[in-house]
Amino acid sequence: MTMKKLKIFDDNRKLKALKIIALVFLGLLLLWFTFNITGLKVGNTKIVTSAFIDEPIDFVFYIIFIVGIVFFILKDKIGKYILSIFIFLWGVFQFTTYFKTGESIVAYNKTFADTHHIIAASQETLIKDTYHIFLDIFILLAFIVIMLFLIVKIISSKKKSQARENL
Repeated sequence: MTMKKLKIFDDNRKLKALKIIALVFLGLLLLWFTFNITGLKVGNTKIVTSAFIDEPIDFVFYIIFIVGIVFFILKDKIGKYILSIFIFLWGVFQFTTYFKTGESIVAYNKTFADTHHIIAASQETLIKDTYHIFLDIFILLAFIVIMLFLIVKIISSKKKSQARENL
């Protein structure tokens, strides 16, 4: 019985480089999201409260995200789709909070009153706290890189198929 060798990277140099770049951005997002799970305080400044105190459901999303990353590393054939969909939905959820009004803004400001804000909270427009601003940036960057990888992978696969057909 022969064991199939695990192949993490494609032979295509461009795809290998894109996958490494994607893993860097996914790693940054995972690290930042880990602070949500553990909580993060710098001196007396609270950046984020632990999800176990604030939002225990975040732990489920944390596990799903890790599983998606593992699939992307080991089986990017399906992992790239899992991560693309997960990060897209996460981004949609995060970005729609910017469109809150009235009582929703008051509730957001009350929930995150004790966390650090780069920009002061407002009663008229939702201004996220520091943690969530960076989370949104990391989600966006990870999504862009995953989409680039996905597009290049699809184009590369089509070119390979056409080359085989021409033989």
